[in-house]
Amino acid sequence: MLASASGLGPHNHGHHLKTRSNFIYDITRRQTFPVFLMYFFWGFGTGGLWLVRPLFAYEIGGTFLLVAIVSSVSAMPRLVTSPATGFLTDRYGRKPFVILGAVLHVIAMTSDFFVDSYLPFLLLEIVGGIGISVWMTSANILMADSTRAETRGRVVAVREISSRLGLLLGPVAAGLIGAVFGLKYIFFFIALCKVAVIIVTVLWIKESRRVRVNKPHPLAGVKRRIDFAMFKTRAFCALAIGTFTVSMVGGGTGVFRTLFPPHSSEVGGLSEVQIGLLLAIAGGVALISTMPAGIVTDRYGRKRTLLFGLFVTALSVYVMTLGASFTMAAIAVVTFGLSEAFASGTIQVYAMDLAPEDRRGSFLGVWGFFQNLGQIMGPLLIGILADAYNFNLAFMTVSGMLLLGAAMVFLFGKETKPQPIAISPPRIVR
Repeated sequence: MLASASGLGPHNHGHHLKTRSNFIYDITRRQTFPVFLMYFFWGFGTGGLWLVRPLFAYEIGGTFLLVAIVSSVSAMPRLVTSPATGFLTDRYGRKPFVILGAVLHVIAMTSDFFVDSYLPFLLLEIVGGIGISVWMTSANILMADSTRAETRGRVVAVREISSRLGLLLGPVAAGLIGAVFGLKYIFFFIALCKVAVIIVTVLWIKESRRVRVNKPHPLAGVKRRIDFAMFKTRAFCALAIGTFTVSMVGGGTGVFRTLFPPHSSEVGGLSEVQIGLLLAIAGGVALISTMPAGIVTDRYGRKRTLLFGLFVTALSVYVMTLGASFTMAAIAVVTFGLSEAFASGTIQVYAMDLAPEDRRGSFLGVWGFFQNLGQIMGPLLIGILADAYNFNLAFMTVSGMLLLGAAMVFLFGKETKPQPIAISPPRIVR
């Protein structure tokens, strides 16, 4: 008789077993664990930065707009450094830029300790923002190099868990340091975490830049380096719009982490410890939801998962308009944590899928431009509307933009769900 070739047959079961074994192999390789450790230390320090940056900016600036300007200005150089880093990593490799980005951030954080006025802090945030951009772009490309399409959603989820575990613990540690020693000592804590990133990278991270199997003609190589056709597709347009809207809210300089802490402090009267706890709750929900999001991404596709993430992100921003008490703030951060797990990780996997292998650095570098643009425009828009009108109008505006972004992804996005391994022709079983 003929062996079953349907989706319910033993061959399909073998495919799932093979995919699962590929996933286990991908996350347990000797060269993979240091990458996860690197992301943990980066997240640990970044969690502290998410707490101290808006609070310190508000302390020395005095207005929500100045808080928003700090986050926006720190992200502005990334519009240039992210694409530039992507192109350079294709030429010189990923690892040198991972180290360079961490070094720049250590310099900025150490210098922040000695700052007592707004302008020097603003300038140092620009330096720190460049370091973050260089590190995030090169580390993301390195991660894309070491993953495969059929397991990418789950492997990136494990990386996100490593980062989110640090982000979960970072605000709590930073809140305690700020309460005991003072707000400025948190900058030293952040710098030490980034020193740990440098040590892990230098000692254990291997270069991941791949050599092309088929060496092209020299003139063809020049032509291909200046060919921007991969950015002129409907799929990239949908990716860019989705990335922009997600980044308006999430990330280190997005709306949530830029203006939620000072809004909760000024309007809700919450303490630094309470705000740190709320940020930790958001990180905890995101941590718990990250692996389910990765599984859903691999099983049902990137586009569907991203649409869900965009809708929940819009809901989380809307909840912020309902009040500033600890209870309402807790509901908002729980919703945001869920949305971040399903939106931010999925948009990264989506970008990795669409990136051509031989120009991955260039593609992801330009994609990072839209990520950074969202992080610039989101808090700036909120800050202007909050100071001129009120927070409710500001949050409702961003929520509406997220829904518009979801509509564009739905209409023009390309699904990149990994296809099953080709099934061989039916065989005769005697």
